[in-house]
Amino acid sequence: MKNFIYVCFALAIGMCSCKKPLNSVTPVDATGSAFGSPKLKENGIVASNDSAFYVSTYAGTAGTYGTTNGSTPSTSTFHTPEGLAFDSNGNMFVADCGNNLIRKITPAGVVSTFAGSTTAGLVDGTGTAARFDSPIRIAIDGSNNIYVADRDNNRIRKITSAGVVTTIAGGGTAPNSFNFPIDVAVTSDGSTLYVADAHNNVIKKIAHSGSSYTTSVYAGSGTAGFLAGTGTAAEFNNPSGVAIDAAGSVIVADRNNNCIRKITTAKAVYRLAGVAGTSYDVDADNGVATFGQPYGVTVANDGCIYVTDIGYHQIRRISNSGSYVNTVAGTGGYNGTTDGRFNTKFDTPTSIAIDNSGNFYVADAFNHTIRKLTPETRVIQFTEGWTPMDTSTYAGVKWYRYRGNRFYLPSAATNKSQNINVIDIDLSVNHLDFKHIDVQANHTTVSNIIGSPTNVIAAMSGTFATGSNGKFCAYLRNSGTSYWLADSWTQGANAGDHTRYWHYHDAMFYVDASGNPGMEQSDMNQDPFSPTLRPYMMSGAPLLIRNSVPIENNTLLKTDWGVTSPTTPQNLRDIIAARSIVALPIINNHILLICIDGIEIPYGGTATDDCYALGSVTAPARYGMTTADATEFVQRFFHPTWAINMDGGGSSSMYMMGVTSAKEGNNGGVSGGISVIDYPDWDGSCSAIPGTPHDQYYQQRITMQDAICVIAGH
Repeated sequence: MKNFIYVCFALAIGMCSCKKPLNSVTPVDATGSAFGSPKLKENGIVASNDSAFYVSTYAGTAGTYGTTNGSTPSTSTFHTPEGLAFDSNGNMFVADCGNNLIRKITPAGVVSTFAGSTTAGLVDGTGTAARFDSPIRIAIDGSNNIYVADRDNNRIRKITSAGVVTTIAGGGTAPNSFNFPIDVAVTSDGSTLYVADAHNNVIKKIAHSGSSYTTSVYAGSGTAGFLAGTGTAAEFNNPSGVAIDAAGSVIVADRNNNCIRKITTAKAVYRLAGVAGTSYDVDADNGVATFGQPYGVTVANDGCIYVTDIGYHQIRRISNSGSYVNTVAGTGGYNGTTDGRFNTKFDTPTSIAIDNSGNFYVADAFNHTIRKLTPETRVIQFTEGWTPMDTSTYAGVKWYRYRGNRFYLPSAATNKSQNINVIDIDLSVNHLDFKHIDVQANHTTVSNIIGSPTNVIAAMSGTFATGSNGKFCAYLRNSGTSYWLADSWTQGANAGDHTRYWHYHDAMFYVDASGNPGMEQSDMNQDPFSPTLRPYMMSGAPLLIRNSVPIENNTLLKTDWGVTSPTTPQNLRDIIAARSIVALPIINNHILLICIDGIEIPYGGTATDDCYALGSVTAPARYGMTTADATEFVQRFFHPTWAINMDGGGSSSMYMMGVTSAKEGNNGGVSGGISVIDYPDWDGSCSAIPGTPHDQYYQQRITMQDAICVIAGH
């Protein structure tokens, strides 16, 4: 991928000075740069409304620079716009760096020149009588005064709401001198400004009292480096962005250290996100996530921090807990000017501002445009790596796919590639049924119970029966009829042999008489456990998330399950395998059916026996997750109230009738068309029928006991 390095650009986010966020970022390790605080779970990457954006071009003409004003932002022109901020009246102000101007865009879209001339200079005055030299970032206080980082003049300028320009800092001896100031942030009352003094490698503070301004070094020794400490004991390397959070801490884009730093009100400097000295665009937990060249920062009202990463032309987001970093817009390493929801492109995005309606605006410098990012509310919010699939046939049913290797999990060393399918079901439009299957008689698979002659439009595998003795493995209650069938460990020739089956199911997924889904947990000491009865119920194991708290891990002692053998199927929790998961998200009356793909090479097969090949394309090895992986994945992307692993570590399959895609276009000869949208890979060859190689159903578990089915209507 292209990794662009630019020396001349930087940004200040005016919104972080005039719009006070509601939540501060949780502090990290007080000892310095190491991240030592507990791994906190954020409020959901996918479930949060500000995680999904539709990108459009708001102002300027891509690829064309100029000074055209007018009543239509899309026909105006700019020259390398870098700084953005909104005043209290909803006017957007733009630091039009290449034109040496401060531009104004009203809420009605009228574009005008507010201050400056295209002729560079250092002149105080009113409106167009003033002169700037590469004004690069701006911030606005609560009285609508604009503060400008006038980069090539090495000055900090102030513009009143009437357009009167004065110089308030710079030009004197140290500390009242600057070397490439490229970002400025201001408190709402205008009493304090913070400046990213890039080439001096410090953050400076400008205190305002009466009519005087006093400049001092707030943090940084002046020597380029990466060092935690207090005040001038700390070190930065070309700090390029500053913002202020709700607690009054200063957030710094420490560009050449590839990190986001935090300075508390006590001047203690911490590493907030990124790995110092590592330039890459990895979305992951804090401590693993990396940035290319973080350039600008802004703090949203929910406490999340948004970062413009000019190294990879992306907009990145740090969760409000500080625990996770993800990409919300931009295709890493590739510059361009693509609008839309997916595979969007920017060319050196430098600054972000947020209007009073929660829309995000990005100064897309080398495209000479202002881009607009409109938040979109969906049950599943798209981030890079997710793709919506064709589900127009069915109301209230949406299918999403995640493919890629940008999601790093606990087993990341051998498991960087993922293939996950999710069906989002609106239970106000559809209802669920649990299909019970006579395994020993029919050897039924999920594909056999959807479409004609049944009325099932989609289905996901539930728990299964053991292949060794054909015993059922779950509690199933369908339309008020109960089937206690998880009895394989107590009956037959293998009675009492705990190594034959993971016999306890520690939770129950149900749908009550009103059609509302829910889950409850077993105390693990009942045989069988006696849940509160509802019309539709299915047991599963293990329970991943309970009351929004992740509870599953891969170190739970085998004795906790009443077994001691090292070969017990309890080990299925620890292996990378296919997973069938039900999650109850925050959104009311929705459930998510999640299928996580299994290991690529079939059990007993070879590397050439590939169930995933499409022509000459072969998927990477090691799909699947441990239950700890699955817990972390579901928590990060959906933050559900409850989540349960229905399949204890074996196959996982999901089907939808009449839906096609480039890879799943076959219908298996079934009337109405069936698409395989997740590929189980546990038993034998890639076939639903033993001895038939590479069938389009790709090896479902042939001893499926039951399935969770979606039926249209009520």
